[in-house]
Amino acid sequence: MLLWRGAMAGGRDQLGPLERVTRVLVALVAAEPKGIPTPRLLKIAAFGGGEEHHVRQLKRLIEDLNTAGWDIRNTAPPGQTAVYRAFAGDNRLRLTLTPAQQAELARAALIAGDSEFAERAGIEGTRAEPIPELRTAQRAGQDDALDKVLYALERRCRLRFVYKQRHRVVHPHFVYPGTSGWHLVGHEDGSEKDKRFVTDRMSAVRVDLPRTAHPRHEPFRDELDPLTWGVDEPVDVTVETTPEHRNQVETLLGTPSYHEVDDDVVRLTIRVTHRSAFRNRVYELGPRVSVLGPESIRSELLAELESFLD
Repeated sequence: MLLWRGAMAGGRDQLGPLERVTRVLVALVAAEPKGIPTPRLLKIAAFGGGEEHHVRQLKRLIEDLNTAGWDIRNTAPPGQTAVYRAFAGDNRLRLTLTPAQQAELARAALIAGDSEFAERAGIEGTRAEPIPELRTAQRAGQDDALDKVLYALERRCRLRFVYKQRHRVVHPHFVYPGTSGWHLVGHEDGSEKDKRFVTDRMSAVRVDLPRTAHPRHEPFRDELDPLTWGVDEPVDVTVETTPEHRNQVETLLGTPSYHEVDDDVVRLTIRVTHRSAFRNRVYELGPRVSVLGPESIRSELLAELESFLD
């Protein structure tokens, strides 16, 4: 991220730590999948002080980055010099979900038969074994609606259930955690738009045969995407990227209200209504995007990056 360009005109030099964070991240991403041994990473970080102090600083830096949503791990066998790797993945789960929600999401993935979801998403999973098939209508008096929904999602089955005293026929798209529990998003027969259903409030759930549900062709953003939430006053933010990375930037930051192309540079104007979610997406994009303005957004990014080092 080229966040510091022209940010400090004088006074105490606050750019060193920010440049160090960026150098380390860029180097780790570029070194995939081999990773970087500790001695080389120390040279890249360019800490001051003794070598032992360097190692402690590096470990703290990596811990702070992981806390901020990155997934950096030591892949060397025990007793050998640490080799750090930055594993690719969507860090929005770790940034936006509480640990309890992350564990519940990992559990749901196991129920659906995906035992590697937690590792791919970089979250702490559960040791529960995956359930390969849905065999019973009810399990020990527990509501099995969520299990049936996940089963239907995995096999693209149409769902039939009673919700708010009405019989529904729904083509499921995905589930997500909410304040009321797990929510199903799907298209109900006879409706013009997708709907949400709290799985705990679904009853008499029946699952049709596999491949009876219609596929969804468009991504579902709506208010489920934190970037679209109206948390803060709207502000137009200008970012800069390259033609190569433009699609990635627009996918994560949203459709621009204005764009201009100047040789090998693309500038986009993005309407931001949730600054924290926007900053998280910028961190995820890393060196693929630069934030040009306004200065209030740049200052927030700089202040938050500095807080990771305190």
